[in-house]
Amino acid sequence: MKKNSYTVAPFREYEYNPSTSIRDNLPHHLVRKDKSPIHILKYPQNINCIYTEVLNLTPQLWSGNPSVYDPDSKSTKPVEIDLMVHIGMHPDAEGYFLEKRARRGKYEQPGDDGRFLGRDALKGLPEKFLVRLELDGIAARVAETFGDDNSSASIKTSNDAGLYFCELISYLSLSILDQRREFARVVFLHVPTGRDDECIERGVRVARALIEQCVDGLPGDYRLGD
Repeated sequence: MKKNSYTVAPFREYEYNPSTSIRDNLPHHLVRKDKSPIHILKYPQNINCIYTEVLNLTPQLWSGNPSVYDPDSKSTKPVEIDLMVHIGMHPDAEGYFLEKRARRGKYEQPGDDGRFLGRDALKGLPEKFLVRLELDGIAARVAETFGDDNSSASIKTSNDAGLYFCELISYLSLSILDQRREFARVVFLHVPTGRDDECIERGVRVARALIEQCVDGLPGDYRLGD
């Protein structure tokens, strides 16, 4: 039975980033009645807001090397990534946002090391990449999982991920799949700043429902025609 893999990539732009706690509280497996189980891989480290680090890391996330997700792994069997979900905090968000696109844009803010993105770092790449999953419908179905309490978890889609590290890692992930001629199965989930137990629990519920809905929306074949 096919399993699906999930990777979270939080960023530490602020003293506290709830995306880290959401990642850490996600289960490693989702067992679903009458549906394929989902195996969740979590990148174990927090990622610094440093351009060279993100540029070097993103290909590793898609490399299939199991030690990327488990440094103690002795396995030589490649990991098949069926879905990549990056999670980051949006300081101005009052709810949750699924980013529908990632732009090459102008990344004008420096990283934590004071350095800027190299002028030629994204040279020759497309102006933008679009997520091919049907995110509007997915957002609605995720909200429905909260039932009458869905007002506590506003879930919407967005076309502006901020042109900083959140958007950059999404762009780089989508770029890798574009180069492979594969279905754009990447989602960036922006979460609000709440840090109490209730907020973290809600964020985990949103992330779990998002993973399930995205997995159910994947095509049977990731390979795109020429």
